[in-house]
Amino acid sequence: MLSLYLTPFIISFALSLFLTLFLIKISAKLKIFFPAGKQYFYGNNISRIGGAAIIAAFLSAIFFTGNLEFDNLKWGMAICSVIILFFGFIDDIKKLSWKKQIFAQIIVAAVMIYSGLGVEYIANPFGGAEFRMDTAAYQIAGKQYYLFSSVFVLFLIVGFMNIVNWLDGLDGLAGGVGIIGFLTLFFLSISSLVNQPPIGIISIAAAGAILGFLLFNFYPAKIFMGTSGAMFIGFLLAVVSVFSGAKLATVALVLTIPILDAVWVIIRRVRKNSSIFAGDKKNHLHYRLLELGFSQNKIVFFYYILSILFGIIALKLGGLGKFIAFIIFTSLVILFVNLIENYYINNAKVQMTNAKSNLKLK
Repeated sequence: MLSLYLTPFIISFALSLFLTLFLIKISAKLKIFFPAGKQYFYGNNISRIGGAAIIAAFLSAIFFTGNLEFDNLKWGMAICSVIILFFGFIDDIKKLSWKKQIFAQIIVAAVMIYSGLGVEYIANPFGGAEFRMDTAAYQIAGKQYYLFSSVFVLFLIVGFMNIVNWLDGLDGLAGGVGIIGFLTLFFLSISSLVNQPPIGIISIAAAGAILGFLLFNFYPAKIFMGTSGAMFIGFLLAVVSVFSGAKLATVALVLTIPILDAVWVIIRRVRKNSSIFAGDKKNHLHYRLLELGFSQNKIVFFYYILSILFGIIALKLGGLGKFIAFIIFTSLVILFVNLIENYYINNAKVQMTNAKSNLKLK
């Protein structure tokens, strides 16, 4: 039984390690570097195509271990991974507009919906009747789908892809949180309560692929995962969370901070009448903490610890417990974000006052 999960992990990890090293070297020779831009504070001599190593290693592990039987859903997942690699690689080399990125994400979601990914119902954490999603049926090519389920999956996949992509702002941040998410799903899938070995194989293969890359992504990073890697991690977390029964509450707990950070940033951008998909280095929590003087390693470690804590709690609690925990964590994170925001604003005012005073003295 151990080899069922150990083999895909070792294959994905080893291959990701090798491919990441290869991409670092080939990027230097071909000068494929991080594109310059106002929203970035990194140098221009770091490759951001590391996501190719993660995706290639993951696909190789699930295809060649022979432990995973492929149905329409898993073929759809594999096809979408290639689509993400294609569009992400283009964005990593030459920045795409947010409209083209959303278009690509919708294509990915549509492929998964067509492959049969759907949610029959969302469990009521308080008990009683579930929230049914298998209503308003429609047909495509002779296959029946459900409108509410399709819309839910669409927003879930697009949402998670953007949440992880926005999280990818500091060295090792998105990759580490992604590993924690997949390991949480892995332990949940192999538990006696769930017992879904295919989901365990996919989750552990994803964790191995990210880990092989992450060894070169810690600060100071030698390579970035880029759009392809970040969106792939978000996509796979969304898909695995609804494979063979919803595990969305578990993933949502692990991603509590990134989810709330995304909501916070969207609200701020809407208030300023700017595009919610516009990139920046000011509004996200990890950037705020960085500008307040915290080191990248401390911020990343802070995210890791909270994600691990939330993951352990998610594994120990039932539906109602997860719901209550999410509400509590949400309240605490909102309080923390508000404290950071107020401190950030006050600090900015002090700096501005000092700058004006210096000008007057001159």
